[in-house]
Amino acid sequence: MLKKSVLNLLLALIVLAGCSSGEKEVSVNKESIEDVEEIIINFASTDVNFLPSGKSELETYLTAYDKGPGVVLDKSSKRLSIDLGNDIRRLFNFGKKPTLEVKIPHQFKGKIILDGSSGNVSGKDLVQNNIDVRSSSGNIELHFKELNGDVELSTTSGNASVTFDEEQPNLELEIGTNSGRQSINLSLSKKSQTKKGLKGSSGNGENKMTIETKSGNVNLN
Repeated sequence: MLKKSVLNLLLALIVLAGCSSGEKEVSVNKESIEDVEEIIINFASTDVNFLPSGKSELETYLTAYDKGPGVVLDKSSKRLSIDLGNDIRRLFNFGKKPTLEVKIPHQFKGKIILDGSSGNVSGKDLVQNNIDVRSSSGNIELHFKELNGDVELSTTSGNASVTFDEEQPNLELEIGTNSGRQSINLSLSKKSQTKKGLKGSSGNGENKMTIETKSGNVNLN
């Protein structure tokens, strides 16, 4: 009886998802970063892209194809949290899941934390922030114009990829994997490597970069 009720609920949710308008809607939110030292993006299963902006306020752009919940910004105690409202119907809205873009003012020099599950994370034109990305099955792709902060990436089955515009970014690198492959196209000094890990330095080694995966692959270029 319980199994039948659960099945009926799932079928109802699928029908409701299929009955959504399907029209693209972009909702925009803005918030001051004055006195903010830490930005936390709780992205759950939503794909998120973050990048620097020339604007004075942080901006979020949520692209969705339903009438579900939007973005909630909460600023307190020198921390700005970005949360997505939960709506289980979105799990069944195949091919039309929402995406989130976060534009962060250039003048923000604090820490950026992204915490989620199956959503993919991409960061573009990064320059000056400490960055911490925590994911389970989502892929992580970061692009640095210039590395000037510590970076910590953690994913279970997702892949982690980092690209640099600099030929010799200033970093102290430590990678830990279980069954994932490692492809490191950087000239490293003090290099030591095993099947499950790698350590080495590039440039002056000023910034610490740590990447941990279980079954995901790691690529650095």
